[in-house]
Amino acid sequence: MRRAAPWLAAAVALALAPASPAAEPAPERPRAPAAASPAGDDAAAAAYFTDTELVDQDGRARRFYTDLLRGRKVLIHFAFTSCKGACPTMTANLARVQALLGKRAGKEVSILTITVDPVNDTPKVLKQFAAKFNAGDGWRFLTGTPENVEKVLGRLGGLTKKPEEHTSTLLIGDTTTGMWVKTIATERPETIVQLVDHINDKP
Repeated sequence: MRRAAPWLAAAVALALAPASPAAEPAPERPRAPAAASPAGDDAAAAAYFTDTELVDQDGRARRFYTDLLRGRKVLIHFAFTSCKGACPTMTANLARVQALLGKRAGKEVSILTITVDPVNDTPKVLKQFAAKFNAGDGWRFLTGTPENVEKVLGRLGGLTKKPEEHTSTLLIGDTTTGMWVKTIATERPETIVQLVDHINDKP
């Protein structure tokens, strides 16, 4: 298990790291160094992640930081519904993670799937995609205007020129402490849950 990093250092690492195509395993990357600023700086986190408006699979507008990140543990990955590569595998894997989380899913831990193809992935299309994987409460499939989606993807290191070139990265964070780790969305479900449970452990 790699050491978690405070949100600011992690955010810089995420934004600068090159994306790995979803069809290939994401390489292990060094952890970002610990930041000097206090963990859990809500104002700074809000300023970085922004309250850019996205829309979930139910057609509800969601402010990215305030409604989707603040005060919880989150798992974030990138996909698109017409993907012929790793997207179904990654999403099915996260469905297994959701099952392992049990009652904590949707209460203590949220899963966010952000489309890299907002033009075609409307809320209706995302809702149908979510249903294929029995996505439960607390798992949001997110789209929005291309400009808004691009802004959020850029903050998370998930921006790509072509949808099929999107990264297979899975981001795991606790926004109450500002700690983040990064793995791949096809990691063993048990390992992902372990990362969620121990994200705040001291190295």
